[in-house]
Amino acid sequence: MYIPLLIEDFLEKVERIKDSFELIEFFEENFEKIDDPLKNIPEVSKRLQEFYDYIVKMKHLNRERIEKRMKFIPGMVKRFRDMYLVYKAEKQGNLKELDLSVKYLKGVGPKRAEKLMKLGVKTVEDLLNYFPRDYEDRRKVMPLPILKEDEKVVTSGVLSAVEKIKKSGLSIVSAVLSDGMYQILLKWFNQDYIGNVLKTLMRKKVYVFGLVKKGFYGTLEIHNPEIEVIGNSSREIMPVYSLTEGIKQNVIRRIIKENLYNIYNFKDYLPDELKGKRRLLDVYQAYTGMHFPLSMYHQKMSRFRLAYEEILYLQLAFFLSKKENENIGGISKNFEGKLSSELLKQLPFKLTNAQLNAYEEIKKDLKSDKPMNRLLQGDVGSGKTIVSELAILDNYEAGFQSAVMVPTSILAIQNFKKMFEHLSRFGIRVALLLGATSTTEKNRIKQMLKNGDLDVVVGTHALIQEDVHFKNLGLVVIDEQHRFGVRQRKELIAKGKLVDTLVMTATPIPRTLSLSVYGDLDVSIIDEMPKGRKPIKTFVVHQTKIDEVYKFIISEVENGGQAYIVYPLIDDSEKLSVKSAVSMHEKLREEYFKDISTALIHGRMSDFEKDEIMYKFSRGEIKILISTSVIEVGIDVPQATVIVIENAERFGLAQLHQLRGRVGRGNKQSYCYLTVGNVSRETLERLNFFASTNDGFKISEYDLKLRGPGEFLGVKQHGLPEFKVADIINDIDIILMAREDAKYIVNNIEKFKTLIEYVKDIYKERLEFLDVG
Repeated sequence: MYIPLLIEDFLEKVERIKDSFELIEFFEENFEKIDDPLKNIPEVSKRLQEFYDYIVKMKHLNRERIEKRMKFIPGMVKRFRDMYLVYKAEKQGNLKELDLSVKYLKGVGPKRAEKLMKLGVKTVEDLLNYFPRDYEDRRKVMPLPILKEDEKVVTSGVLSAVEKIKKSGLSIVSAVLSDGMYQILLKWFNQDYIGNVLKTLMRKKVYVFGLVKKGFYGTLEIHNPEIEVIGNSSREIMPVYSLTEGIKQNVIRRIIKENLYNIYNFKDYLPDELKGKRRLLDVYQAYTGMHFPLSMYHQKMSRFRLAYEEILYLQLAFFLSKKENENIGGISKNFEGKLSSELLKQLPFKLTNAQLNAYEEIKKDLKSDKPMNRLLQGDVGSGKTIVSELAILDNYEAGFQSAVMVPTSILAIQNFKKMFEHLSRFGIRVALLLGATSTTEKNRIKQMLKNGDLDVVVGTHALIQEDVHFKNLGLVVIDEQHRFGVRQRKELIAKGKLVDTLVMTATPIPRTLSLSVYGDLDVSIIDEMPKGRKPIKTFVVHQTKIDEVYKFIISEVENGGQAYIVYPLIDDSEKLSVKSAVSMHEKLREEYFKDISTALIHGRMSDFEKDEIMYKFSRGEIKILISTSVIEVGIDVPQATVIVIENAERFGLAQLHQLRGRVGRGNKQSYCYLTVGNVSRETLERLNFFASTNDGFKISEYDLKLRGPGEFLGVKQHGLPEFKVADIINDIDIILMAREDAKYIVNNIEKFKTLIEYVKDIYKERLEFLDVG
């Protein structure tokens, strides 16, 4: 029993065969297996036969002529595909404007328009860009004996023996489909009307499309299939759209099909040079192939064209932004690096090679006459802050001020203390500016910054207030940059005339994604942990074992360690059955840790209260810190050896990784416990994966696959467009291709003026934010 071949499958195999004898044999054995609705078109059938003759007749030719013919085969395959496997919708008379409401379209009306709005479809353009989430290929008719469980298939045969029964309150209509030798049972559940339909189809040859399942007795069945009489059937690829209540699949298909001709309102902005180089369909073939492809080759090439286009426009925007930034120019900073060299000598530890390499890259940027736009990626605890301090020293030596912006007061206070300790020894004046800073102190700091009496300011969003002015801002460091919107970052950078920018993140971003998110922002990676650090041991434990975890905490404290216990909520919630920090602090202090100093810290406390608690914890006066995720970022207490994250299923992987990074900062073995209740298998898999590795890059890649780029990054934070077709996780080949082409276009702007203007129009004000990630 052979499996039928579609023309595109046949050509794909032909393309892979390089040996002439193997190719002749393949044609002779498989040509008759081609069963494709396109063969019903006389021109297609004729060309296929000609192709067959061209190949098989090689048997009678000499070696030289055979080799000559073999060279033509790739071109013949390409021409056949382009002529017969691709098409475009016909252009019709009155095109509807792209911004016209869908309610005025054929088959829609006001009521359906309201339902379509729930799908984000408001205009003609929205409708044309509402692409299928999947496709059902109904062209390949599979013989009954080769059907497999859990596959959606098209098969054929004659209908007989229709029967209707009631079982456990369920109405089941069944029928037998037979090809004369083999048979299979068809079943419909709670669809009583189907019985009458089937009676009209008895003893007729039909196509059946549906999902193959295993029946009660182990035999295969097809559940809830669709049936069409052979001859009336259109074996084709059916688009599958995401739906909303009141809009059925056949309705949305019909609406889009009847209005598809409006694609001719789109302009094809891709130049012929690029389309030829990358073998791209034109925009009309591509839109047709995304909705109603003639072949899966058509769909694949359509998706490629539109994904490439989306990515190309973004990459062009990145390069244009970078070029604009470079045209503004920067300051070549003059410094010998005396202060930074002196700090390196004074440190009680040596920088890793990764830290030194990152610093060298930053130093080159500072000395360049182009403005620095560098992303410093490093795992939790890899030592990014000290690298930024070296850059601040060099910037100071060159005669400029620095600003360090961090997302939370608690981190700002900690960074200030560390920087004050390291920088003030060189006479550098450092200040801390927070929202909670007193008005008098704020005014004093602002005046000193304006006069040039302060060299470095560390702060939160307070730094971007309108009345904060610098005399000579030369370097901006933005820590945990993903916590800030692009506009906020730009506002701080704009406080200097020609500012070098260093953005830092402890959320490692896979290279593929950074190309799409940060464009041509230069990236330095610290992928090495300080020497002497031991990998943190992580365990997933059920709530029923929590007493054992608390006993372990006590033993660690008795051995000189400290611990964090983290909860997802500050107070108890009526809606969520999870633990909270406030109530558990009372319980733990009274029942488990009576003789151990504990403290509570959370986001509703004042900055003064939080700072005082963290100061005592860092000095070892507090042994167990009960907290919410307020301690997630940057808190550095080397004596802390245990962190317990309660209801760990409530936290994302990136957040868990940040929290785990609060321990393991000294040379002692550290531990992380993730406590869970009764959670789903998927949740347990996610947490077990997290427990299996300390590698932030592996965790981020896993997290990215789970959540997708939009949720992983916070698309709006980055000014990144929400692609309709492109997949910035899996389309790495297209990204690299589009980057190469974007670079070429920007270097030849005069040739591509129309395209450049179109991209500028798409991104408008977003263009100015792309250079800050």
